[in-house]
Amino acid sequence: MDVFTLIIIALFILLVSIWLTSGKSTKKQLPGPTGLPIVGYIPFMTTKPYVKLTELSKTYGPIYKMRLGSIDIIVITDYELMKEAFSKDVFMGRPPDLPFELSEETIRTEALSGMPWKEQRRFSIHMLRDLGFGKTKMEEHIKEEILELLQRMSEHVGRPTKFSFLLAPSMSNNIASLVFGNRLKYDDPQRQKLDATIREIGKLAGSTAWQMFFPKEMKKHEETLDPNNIRDFMDGYLLEIQKRSNDPNTTFRKEVLADLSRAFFGAGSETVRVTVDWLLLVSAAYPQVQKRIQAEIDEIIGPDRFPTWQDRIRMPFTEAAIVELMRWRTIVPLNIMRYTLQDTELNGYFIPKHSRILSVLWALDNDTNLWGNDVQEYKPERMLSEDGKKVVKPEYAIPFSVGKRSCPGKTLAETEVFLYLVAILQKFEISAPAGKEIDLEGDFGFSLQPKRQDLCLKLRQ
Repeated sequence: MDVFTLIIIALFILLVSIWLTSGKSTKKQLPGPTGLPIVGYIPFMTTKPYVKLTELSKTYGPIYKMRLGSIDIIVITDYELMKEAFSKDVFMGRPPDLPFELSEETIRTEALSGMPWKEQRRFSIHMLRDLGFGKTKMEEHIKEEILELLQRMSEHVGRPTKFSFLLAPSMSNNIASLVFGNRLKYDDPQRQKLDATIREIGKLAGSTAWQMFFPKEMKKHEETLDPNNIRDFMDGYLLEIQKRSNDPNTTFRKEVLADLSRAFFGAGSETVRVTVDWLLLVSAAYPQVQKRIQAEIDEIIGPDRFPTWQDRIRMPFTEAAIVELMRWRTIVPLNIMRYTLQDTELNGYFIPKHSRILSVLWALDNDTNLWGNDVQEYKPERMLSEDGKKVVKPEYAIPFSVGKRSCPGKTLAETEVFLYLVAILQKFEISAPAGKEIDLEGDFGFSLQPKRQDLCLKLRQ
């Protein structure tokens, strides 16, 4: 083969490769900050990463790329872009290295990280609805928990107390009712052991409860399973495993059930506890807000009847106070990471397959273009119509995320938060201890945690 032929072949290969990659090269490449070798941008991050990421968007735009260590992250800080991305299947994956522990089987089948999650989610939502999720049946479970909590809180009247220690086990019991079909009473030795664990090591009830009680609950459910009497989520899921036992590709497996249950406990009890915790602090810090909520309670419910989820329709200020709290102290400032399942594009930028996508919900909640210049203020009125008779919640208020993978427990969480807040303020006045001010700065973990601090209760008569 002569030199001329070799040159022609080489040119042909070059032209083909250019043609194959032309689709990518014509799309804009993402801008972003330059970090350091090996560590990337990590040294420049702060203890409030959600603030730093929002600041960077002012330089690089509402979608940009940054390297943290050896991993590239694509950051989104704009509502319209989040809505567009998260409506597409291609953005629905979860990275393989999430900070949550998953079983090998869950990872292998991609039951919660790849496209099979759609089937898992569909089944879960259907199952939860069948169990009374968002209906009066679930409210009865919550009522039982709240009545016990009120009794426990009344033992601390007039005495400065950190109430988050009482809230955590109460919220985890609501999830226990849903997943296991039973709750642990406060005088149950297992419950007391769990409470002691929470107090000693400061862990939230979510993952602790799951670790301690799940294996024996699974065994008990398998031994007493009755297809004609589905008692709870675990029963429904175990029956689904049986139905699909002849399908070698099924993702309905015991290991996946374990991981799903842990997710329910972690997300379901933690975010609700944090939200109610903040609302109690806000009630003490803003007595005028507390009085307006109590005025609605007195008018619509009275002193004795237990509140219902339906009451919210006639209590616009109370609901606005909750919605504004979720904006003002973004409960989950950084959404759980997404992972692209194919090459795609967003806002004209090329996004390669297996990109990690981080949406910054704090950026939306603190955007002066969306909320005005008083964005730093806690102001329930911003969520009300001009006459104050109706809640007006903008579509970009998304504490439960947006799109196909938004939180499936939204209805339960909203119901819990409303019932807990209203039942507590129906019975008690909340204030800061004498001479103390309420600290409204949060600590960032998975969620924006309020600082643990004493509050004082006084019975309302």
